[in-house]
Amino acid sequence: MISTLLGHLAQFASFSTQGEVLCTQGLACLLQDPQAKQALAAEITRHTGVVFDGELSWYAEAYQECDRGRPDLEGRTAEGVPVVKVEAKLSANLNPRQFFSYVTDLQERSSQGVLVVLVPRARIPEATAAVSEGLALSSPGPWPPTEERRVTAMVISWDELLAALRRDGSTSFCYELDQLQDMYKVLSGYHVMPLAGPEELRAWREQERTFLTLVDLVTRRLTTHHPIYPMGLEVVEQDPEGLEPKGFRRRYVCRCLGELHPCFAIGVRDPFAGYETPLWLRFGRTTAHSSLIRERLVSSPLAPRLVESGGDVWVPLKVPLQSDGEQMVGAVVEQAEEIARVAYRPLV
Repeated sequence: MISTLLGHLAQFASFSTQGEVLCTQGLACLLQDPQAKQALAAEITRHTGVVFDGELSWYAEAYQECDRGRPDLEGRTAEGVPVVKVEAKLSANLNPRQFFSYVTDLQERSSQGVLVVLVPRARIPEATAAVSEGLALSSPGPWPPTEERRVTAMVISWDELLAALRRDGSTSFCYELDQLQDMYKVLSGYHVMPLAGPEELRAWREQERTFLTLVDLVTRRLTTHHPIYPMGLEVVEQDPEGLEPKGFRRRYVCRCLGELHPCFAIGVRDPFAGYETPLWLRFGRTTAHSSLIRERLVSSPLAPRLVESGGDVWVPLKVPLQSDGEQMVGAVVEQAEEIARVAYRPLV
């Protein structure tokens, strides 16, 4: 249940398209509060051991002098020296080169510094890998300074940071924090609204974001052997007459089959005739080993569920009703893994 005004408004497209900017600016606003400044500094110290002399001032999207890069947040001393850079992400891709840029700027302008990468809890492993790549590190983090790199680096979740800010906060501050937290839950794409009944499946276009969030969470959990691919949009042949074409908004997940890595897509589309679910898994006709995968699916207990269209094989994914977000994600992941076990059975 979304209880605050900003949380409610965040469900609309005009908000969701600017999700990361809104959350970052909201955090920057909260960090004008002295207690919030102290809480963030204490959290950084707890993770890294770095202690700051004096209170830091926080600035959103300040330009770097070295390359005109713009960290999402920059913490500066009373003398205006940057000592902390925060790269805050919701669902956008992580760029290892950005982390190297921020560390380089801190080293040039500070005697010490901390790079903070802030992501939703589900993206902690992904962010850790990106920081390791960008800074040529091998340990799981946080990463203390070295002789070559005087900057400490850490990865933290929005969830953990917001909880830290809440400790010892005043009533008025916690009210503002509630607004940011509810907005974050929706805009991060990691808050799935429960579905009350089949009528909400049939009216999926009215709450498309819920289903796209489900696709994002499911495909992130299924992706284990390659980077998270971006979401894409394809035209499909069966958009209903009289309705705005929606196509198939999907993400690919690839698995090993012999020496090749065939991919399947999970996404949202208007259901095929006779089905209600807008959530579908597809093996495309151009997928590696597509004939073999089709043969395996057709000869399996999954056969009655298959829909073949234009050479592609589609499988409907049941979305559980009256379930919380984690239950919904888990149920869809389980269905996808059942299909994958048939499709990716080892070659003999």
